[in-house]
Amino acid sequence: MRILVVLLLFLSTSFFLSASVPSESNWQQVYNKLRAEDTQLAFQFLQQQVNTLPPGSERIYVGATLARTAIALKKSVSLNEVIIYSDNLYDDVLQHIVSGLVVAHENLYSQTMHEFKQAIAKAYELEEPAVIATVELFYINVKISLANYVQLTHHIKEVERNVQKMNDQFWGVNSLHNVKALNANFNGDHVLAIEMYQQAIANTQYEANKAPYYNNLALTYLDLGKFDDATKYLTKSLELRKLQNNEYKVALTMLNLGIVANRANQYQEALMWLDKAYQLYVKFDNAYRKAYALVQKAKVFTNLKQTTKASDAINTALSLISVTDNINLITDIRIHAAENMQTLGETNKAIIQAQIAHDLAMSVNDKAHLIRSLELLAELAAKQSDFEQAYQYSNQLLFEKEQLNAQKSMQAMIALESELEVTAQQLKNVRLEKNNNLQQQHISRLEERQQYHAIIIFFSLVLLFLSLRGYNKHKYRAQHDNLTDALNRGAFVNRITRVGAPAIGKKHGLVLFDLDHFKQVNDLYGHPTGDLVLEKTAELVNQFFPKSTLFARFGGEEFMLFVPSLSDKVLFDLVDEFRQKLSMMTMTSEAGKTFTVTASFSLLTYQNNVSNLDKIYSKLDVGLYQAKSSGRNCIIMA
Repeated sequence: MRILVVLLLFLSTSFFLSASVPSESNWQQVYNKLRAEDTQLAFQFLQQQVNTLPPGSERIYVGATLARTAIALKKSVSLNEVIIYSDNLYDDVLQHIVSGLVVAHENLYSQTMHEFKQAIAKAYELEEPAVIATVELFYINVKISLANYVQLTHHIKEVERNVQKMNDQFWGVNSLHNVKALNANFNGDHVLAIEMYQQAIANTQYEANKAPYYNNLALTYLDLGKFDDATKYLTKSLELRKLQNNEYKVALTMLNLGIVANRANQYQEALMWLDKAYQLYVKFDNAYRKAYALVQKAKVFTNLKQTTKASDAINTALSLISVTDNINLITDIRIHAAENMQTLGETNKAIIQAQIAHDLAMSVNDKAHLIRSLELLAELAAKQSDFEQAYQYSNQLLFEKEQLNAQKSMQAMIALESELEVTAQQLKNVRLEKNNNLQQQHISRLEERQQYHAIIIFFSLVLLFLSLRGYNKHKYRAQHDNLTDALNRGAFVNRITRVGAPAIGKKHGLVLFDLDHFKQVNDLYGHPTGDLVLEKTAELVNQFFPKSTLFARFGGEEFMLFVPSLSDKVLFDLVDEFRQKLSMMTMTSEAGKTFTVTASFSLLTYQNNVSNLDKIYSKLDVGLYQAKSSGRNCIIMA
C-alpha cells in the first residue's frame, strides 16, 4: 500500500513540481516532497529510483542519499540487496561511498577514510565535475559527522571548483551551503555561517526539509550566547523532525536542546532533554552518542553541585567510548570529561583525561583538540603548583597555536611575524615622542602651536607605519622566490633547523622533487610557458599538502618540502597521491597547446633535530638521481 502511495505521489506531483521548481531533477522534486511528509515514504521512493537511473553522477547522488536515509531508519543492512551494482567505474564509486557512510555511522574512522579515499581516487579517474563534486560533498559531510575538520576548506573549494564547470545546476547546492556554514562555525566565522544557513533555508521549498538548517542555525546562535534564538530554532527543528518520523535526528535535536538549556542555567529542563536523547541513543545502540549525552548530563550535575552523579556519568561515558575507533570523537569525550573533573575539583583525574586527549590529538595531528588539551594541562599543572610543568605546557601551547595559524595561512603567518618584530626600544621611542609632544602642548598657550605639534605627530606615525610596511615587504621578498612564492633555500634551511623533534611515534619528513624533462618544456614551448609550469606546480603543492608544510624552491625546477609529524607510510602515500595529481594536471602553452608534466621524488624521514641540512640533502639528492635513473615519475626512499 505504501509503495502505491509513493507511485501516486510521483505521478500527481511530477507535472506541478516541474513547473514550480524547474532547476531540480524530477526524482529530487518528488523526494523532497516525500521527505517533508515522511522519511519512510522518501526511503521507499529512493529504493525504486536508484536502479532506474543510468550509471553516472546522478545515480551516485541518489544511491548515497538512499544510504543516508537507510541509516537514519536503521535499515542499512538491506542496502546491498536494494542497490544493484553494475561492473563500471561509476558504480565502484557509489559502492565505496555507501560502504563509507555505513561504517561512519558506526564511528569506524579508519575504515571510513579508506572507503572515501577509494571513492575520491576513482572519481578523479572519471574526470567528470559532477561526480567529483558529489563524492567530495559526501566526504565533507562524513568528516564533519566524525568531528574531523582538517582540510575541510580545501575540499569545499574542490566542490565549488567542479560545480562551476557543470552545465546543469548541482543537486547538492543546499548541502554545500550547510557544510560551508559548519566549517565557518568551526573557524569562528559565525556571520558567514548564519548567511549560509539562511541561503539554504530560502532555497528549500518544503518547510519540513528545513529542519537540519534550523538545527545548525540554532547551534550558531548558541556559540554567540543567544540562547533564546537557539531554543526557538531547535524547537522548530524538533517539531519538523517528529513529523518526518526521523527518530535519529529527533534524538540529536533533543541533545542540542539539553546543551542550550544547560548554558542558559535551566538545569531541570536540560536534564529532561538529555534523558530523552540518551534513551533514544540506547535504542539505537550508538556508543559515542550515548557517551556524549552522559558527558553533557555530567555538566548539568556539576552545575547543580551534585558531584557524585556527575562523576558517575563521566565514568559511564568513558567506559562506552572504548568500543569505537574514531580518535577525534574519543578525544572530544576525554576533553569534556577533563573539564567536568576540573570543575568538580578532581584535579588528578582531570590531568589523566587531558593527557590522554593530548596524546590522541597528537597521534592524528588534530590541532583544535590538541590546543584545548594543552590549555587544560597548563591550568591543571598550575593549580597543583607545578609551575615548571605548566610553563612547558604553555610553551607547547604557543607552538601549536602558531602551527594552527600556519595551517590557515602561511603567508598571513609570515606577515604577522614581521609586524611583531618591532623592537621594544622602537615602541618605547614612539611612546616617549608622544609624551614629549603632549607636554609641549600643555606648555604652549597658543592654539596654532598645538595644531602644529599634532600635525608633526600625525606625519611621524605615518612615516613610521610606511617604513615598517616597507621593511616587512622587503623581508618577505628576501625569504621567498619571486616566481613561485615558495621559500628560498636560505629561509627554508633556517626554519627547519629551528623545528623541534616530532611527536612520540612520529617522524618529520623531507621531500626533494624535480620536474622531469623540464628543459624540453622550455625548448618546445618557450620560457614563459616554463615559468607557468613552475607556478602551477607551486599552486598545486600549496593546495594539496597540509598548511603546516614548509615549501621551498631550491633552484630551477627543483623543490623541497618539509612535512612534520607523520609516519613513513603516510608520507609516502601523501607524496604518491600528489605525484599522480601533478601528472594529471593539464598545462597550456602560450600557443594554446596542452601538455602534462611529471616529477621524480626522493623522501627521507628523521626523528632528531636537524642542525645541518647538507648531509640530509646529499642523501636526498642521491635518491633523486636513483628516481631519475629508474625511469622518472616515481618515488625513492632515500
